[in-house]
Amino acid sequence: MKSPKQMIVAHRGASGLVEHENTIDAFQKAIDVGADCIECDVRRTKDGVMIIFHDELINGVPVNELTHREILDITGYHVPTLEETLEFVKGKILIDIELKEGGYEEEAVALIQKHLKNDEFYIRSFLDKTVRKVKKIDKTITTALLLGLEHPKNVLLTRLSELFPFFRILKTKCDIVSPYYRLLKLGFVTRMRILGRRVSVWTVDDEPLMKVLLKKKKVDSLVTNYPDVALRILDRNNDTKK
Repeated sequence: MKSPKQMIVAHRGASGLVEHENTIDAFQKAIDVGADCIECDVRRTKDGVMIIFHDELINGVPVNELTHREILDITGYHVPTLEETLEFVKGKILIDIELKEGGYEEEAVALIQKHLKNDEFYIRSFLDKTVRKVKKIDKTITTALLLGLEHPKNVLLTRLSELFPFFRILKTKCDIVSPYYRLLKLGFVTRMRILGRRVSVWTVDDEPLMKVLLKKKKVDSLVTNYPDVALRILDRNNDTKK
């Protein structure tokens, strides 16, 4: 899929506009408002099903200790599988797949490539090892290294490695660097340009900040729960096309 100069990525679908994030409804809403890409989170259940779900725990129980059926019963809404989601987005919209855990990269890549061509998706992760492994499986897959770990064990070292991720980029061979918006300081975007990396900033819901990042800093893509607002800033929302 050919992407525009600046992409608007719908975080967990257009999650700010629907009742439940990471659902088919959220993904459909993202398509409806004209988003360029949807972002989703992948975890694996106790019975080996890759599902679209963000949180590590459900009612205090790890997702990987519950079956998909149990998760459906607990949540009370339809938590889609990765395969179901891939089938839904095919031919409709680019998908940005975040692997929340390591250990099943080969299985995930095989399933994704069963349904989509390499230019129809990219894979991102906070885990350097996972990004590196995906590149080893297939170097033509576009990968993104996420920066902005919420609760790092060593805050100082982690933040330094996120503000200046040169060695991490070399090791992972990532194509895209995806920082939390508060990390965009000290010429971050310029430094990534010098390294030949695209910048995909997350998660930005404040409209004035969107304008700064899209118009002034010229990030390559912006991840938001409100893609309709970001598209309006770029004069690309569906309402203006009618």
